Amino acid sequence: MRFIIAFAAALVAASSLTVAPAQARQDERLPVVRLATPVIPSERQLELSRRYLDLMMTDQFEDVIHQMLGDQMSTDQSMRDVPDEDRRFIISLTAELTTDMVPLMITEMVPVYATIFTEEELTALVTFYETPMGRVIAEKSVQVMPEANRAVMAVVPQMLEKMVTRMCQHYGCTPAEMQELRRGMREGAGLTNSAAPASRHK
Repeated sequence: MRFIIAFAAALVAASSLTVAPAQARQDERLPVVRLATPVIPSERQLELSRRYLDLMMTDQFEDVIHQMLGDQMSTDQSMRDVPDEDRRFIISLTAELTTDMVPLMITEMVPVYATIFTEEELTALVTFYETPMGRVIAEKSVQVMPEANRAVMAVVPQMLEKMVTRMCQHYGCTPAEMQELRRGMREGAGLTNSAAPASRHK
C-alpha cells in the first residue's frame, strides 16, 4: 500500500504542473509523432525554432515564476514553519536559478521543435509572434500562468478524492489505508491537510 501511495502522490505532483494556455492549446493540436528513423532538421528549422522560443520567453517570465513559487510555497506543508525571511530568500533564489536555466532549456528544446514543425510552420509562428499582436499574446500567455495554475489546482482536490475512492475500490483499502492514501496524495500535490471535499459521483 505504501508503494501505491508514493506512486500516486508522485503522479499527482507531476500532473499539477501547467504550461501557458496558448502553448497548451497549440500542443493539443499536434499529433503524437512516432518516428521510425531519426529526422535531422535543417539549419533553417533550428534557427526558426530558437527564434520562436526566444519570442515566447518574455521579459515577464521571471516575475511570473516568482509569483507561482510564492503561491506554491504558501500551500506547501513542508514550508509552513519556515520564517518569512527564509521563505522570501528561497523563493527569490529559486526564481533566479529557474530564470538562469531558461537559455539552457531553450537550447535543449530547439531541436525538438525543429524536428516536429516544418520550416513553413515555424516561419508562420515566428512571423506572427513578431507582430505587435503576437507580442501582446506572448506576454499575456506568460502573465496568465499564475491564474491558470490556480484554476487547475482548484479542481485537484476533487480529482484526488475520486482517485482515492477508485483506487481503494480496486485494491480493497481499509479505512486507515484510505486515509493514508488520501493524505499522501494531497501532500504530493502540495495541498494542505484540510478536509477533503465530498466527491461528486454521478
